[in-house]
Amino acid sequence: MGFMESIIEINDSECITNILNRSFMTVAAQYGLTKENAPRHPAFIGHYVIEKQLSKGLQMYGYIVTNQIVGCIGYWIDNNEIYHIERLATLPEYRHLRIGKNLMWFVENKIARKGGKITEIHVMDKNIALIEWYKKLEYAVIRIDEIQHLPFNSCVMNKALR
Repeated sequence: MGFMESIIEINDSECITNILNRSFMTVAAQYGLTKENAPRHPAFIGHYVIEKQLSKGLQMYGYIVTNQIVGCIGYWIDNNEIYHIERLATLPEYRHLRIGKNLMWFVENKIARKGGKITEIHVMDKNIALIEWYKKLEYAVIRIDEIQHLPFNSCVMNKALR
């Protein structure tokens, strides 16, 4: 990370939702997702969704470039000690600057320090480019989950932390 960049914990659901909505809108447009056919997609969720997740243990972090949050990531742990990484987003104008990669490394390191052994992510099955990006970060496809009421399935990937 450069001099003016940092990662901080964030709990402001409106701030997080704004980043998610703006970041995922490009994905929604690319794959024909709308509020009607994919209401729970991050492009369309309201801040109350994040509020509820935060209250249930979702830890969220923001990536700051010159005093502005331009990306975010979160994780939570399930009863099987699997750490779920989600809500990874980078604003469109800040993509391809390694922000997503830095956020992934940051959270993976946090999880490893807590003794976590496995991280899991869910990616829209149509988004081949993103699936390939995660493969470069050593994630492997473990299954495809069918999602009711959505025009795509979820590609579930995981990684064993060292």
